[in-house]
Amino acid sequence: MNPRQSLYAAIMDSSKDNPKNKALLFMGKYITYQTLIKRIDQAAGGLKAIGIKKGDVVTICMPNIFACVYAFYACNKIGAICHMVHPLTPLKQMEGFLETTNSHYLFIIDTFYDNYSSLLVNQKLLIVLCNPVDKMGLIKQIGYAIINRKRLKNINFSDHVVPFKSLLASRNNVAEDAIPCQDDAVYLHSGGTSGKPKTIALSSFAINSLAMKTEYILDEKQFQDKTMLAVLPMFHGFGLCMGVHALLCFGGCDALMPKFNAYETIALLKKNRVNYIIGVPSLFENLLSKPEFAGNHLGNLHQAFVGGDFVSPTLKMKFDDLMHKWKSKSQLLEGYGLTEVVTVCCVNTLKDHRNDSVGRPLPGFRIKIVDLETRNDVPIGESGEIAVAGDTRMNGYFHDQQATDNTFLSDPDGTIWVLTGDYGYMAADGHLHFKQRLKRIVKVSGIPIMPSEIEALVTSLPGVAEAAAIGIDDVDKGHMIKLFIKMKPDAEKIIDADFIKLKIKEELSIYAVPKTIEYLEEMPHTIVGKIDTIKLEAKEKQ
Repeated sequence: MNPRQSLYAAIMDSSKDNPKNKALLFMGKYITYQTLIKRIDQAAGGLKAIGIKKGDVVTICMPNIFACVYAFYACNKIGAICHMVHPLTPLKQMEGFLETTNSHYLFIIDTFYDNYSSLLVNQKLLIVLCNPVDKMGLIKQIGYAIINRKRLKNINFSDHVVPFKSLLASRNNVAEDAIPCQDDAVYLHSGGTSGKPKTIALSSFAINSLAMKTEYILDEKQFQDKTMLAVLPMFHGFGLCMGVHALLCFGGCDALMPKFNAYETIALLKKNRVNYIIGVPSLFENLLSKPEFAGNHLGNLHQAFVGGDFVSPTLKMKFDDLMHKWKSKSQLLEGYGLTEVVTVCCVNTLKDHRNDSVGRPLPGFRIKIVDLETRNDVPIGESGEIAVAGDTRMNGYFHDQQATDNTFLSDPDGTIWVLTGDYGYMAADGHLHFKQRLKRIVKVSGIPIMPSEIEALVTSLPGVAEAAAIGIDDVDKGHMIKLFIKMKPDAEKIIDADFIKLKIKEELSIYAVPKTIEYLEEMPHTIVGKIDTIKLEAKEKQ
């Protein structure tokens, strides 16, 4: 695979070797590579026909459906920049995104038309409406129209509102006119390494460079007839590159799932339609909670990778024990990464893993630990801020040179490191140990306390499903810990708060003992399944 080309060219090369192979699966329907390229080329012609040109920013605000994949690669083919946005983005925030990126094109699912139709007061904006069941057959189309009739009734197509299927009807056969492979190709939104919202600019070269690591990560050479569960959204670096792009570069198939459904996933496993799963911890907790997940069909699961949030040792143990019982070679392997380097840069593999680490750096990556104040390298085994260098480095934060400069660290030899905002250490055996997001470290009476350590201890207790620790203001100590706990549905009783406090005092520190403990029926989660600690913190400040 050649990383020094467009994202479109990378899957075009794959298509030439695998024209009849399955490329995408959605709602029971397969698309071959031949058809995938045909649809992308049609969409590219349609984009040109509605005025999109090289260098334009196109906002794609959709879950993982066929149209999202077609639009993404079509934009890349003609040199437009893909601005990937959460489908549930509030109206005011969307207005700000469009204005900041100077984007005049918005791709959304047709049922979301009412959410964003008021944006059409901007006479320069063109909205493209995508129907998830287009070309799915008459029965599915009729069912979709009936179920969503209230949401669809206000749509009026015009010069400013067009259906995506009209783009696919284009006969405008355009040649590839991609931007240089190291220029901005994709904009993704993230909390940034400082915790403040940022727009991250990634190049085709960066994304392709990570996709090249697929064979190493999965330890396989042949991906024809192998399928990745593509449930992590394409507006997320992990979902975009490893969930969708990576397998398409090697002739594999992506099973698109707009929103995670455990029963649908189990059904796909039983039919041998999923061989790799990547996700956040809550996804795997959900699967393990379903008795139907167990069975001989787990032999179809080759690999499972987890990241993006705290991973409980108990979760790994339960998953691995179940795999062993049903003779699956899969284990739950933890990795580490951030959007500033596309996504994963360090991972455990079947051949080389340590359950107390996030793995070794991938080939082509360098990771070091630096002092929080001096930025000087610290010795092996000493904790500090994690810094990453490699070909997948972002171009920078869009229109924020100061934040970019603060995140990049240059060596005298010219190496540029990304300061991650994460705290950890490198062991002598080369494995990285991630401890905590720096912005989540809470100082109690001046002592740094790591919520992740509290969460790890509490979730190891019988009956605890999830735990989240945050810092709250305290008159005497500056800050103290507040702990949120969700019990498992089958838990015999709620664990006594005094017992939990004593456990934390004995095993961690008196400073880590929560001031208060609150039991929740449901823990708030982000769209990709992480515990939403920001929402919990906001709740405390109300």
